[in-house]
Amino acid sequence: MVAWFPGSRADAPRPFQPGALPDHESAFAMTVHKAQGSEFDEVWLQLPAVDNRVLSRELLYTAATRARRRLHVAGSAQVLSTALQRHVVRVTGLAARLND
Repeated sequence: MVAWFPGSRADAPRPFQPGALPDHESAFAMTVHKAQGSEFDEVWLQLPAVDNRVLSRELLYTAATRARRRLHVAGSAQVLSTALQRHVVRVTGLAARLND
C-alpha cells in the first residue's frame, strides 16, 4: 500500500509507505468524555481556536490524566489559561433535598 501526499509541485505527489512508520498503536480521535476511564501511552489534545465555556480545569485534568507517558497540547496559551481558571460549578439540588 502507498499513500500519496502533495509534493513540492502540484504535478509531483510524494509517495509514502505506511510500513515505514515506527511501531505504533493506531486509534481514532475521540472526545475527552469518551476517553474517560481509558489510558493511552501518548495523548494529543487539540484545544479550540477560541475559548469555549465547556472547556474547564476539570476537563483539562481529565484529558491530561489519560496520558501514561506523553501529553501534547495544541492550542493558544490564552485559551489554555482561561480554561485553567474556569471551575465547574455543579448544581445538583442535593444539599437542598438533604435539608428538607
